[in-house]
Amino acid sequence: MAAKILMEIRVNIAPEKEDEFNRWYNTVHVPEILAVPGFISGRRFRRISGDKIKYMAIYEIESLDALKSDEYTKARGWNEFEPYILDQSWNVYEQIYPEEK
Repeated sequence: MAAKILMEIRVNIAPEKEDEFNRWYNTVHVPEILAVPGFISGRRFRRISGDKIKYMAIYEIESLDALKSDEYTKARGWNEFEPYILDQSWNVYEQIYPEEK
C-alpha cells in the first residue's frame, strides 16, 4: 500500500557550506530519517525553476505517529549547519486523491 502522508522539507543553505551540506544530507541525514519507524522512503531534489528555495526533500510516511516519536525528534534538525540555513519550510500533506476504495 502506498503512503498516504508526505512530508516536504525545503531549504536554502549559505553558498560556502552548500557542498558539505549536501554530502551530509545525502549520506547522514536522509539515512537517519529513514531509520525512524514509519518512514517509508525519502528523495531529494534541486530546484530548476520556481521560487527562491533551492533544495527539497520529500518523505513518504506511514502515519503521523512517526513524527511524534522520540526517534524522529533525535534525527530531525540541521545539526552543525543550523547557522547557515537561510530559508526553510516544513509541510506535511495527507493524500486526498485518489481516494482509497
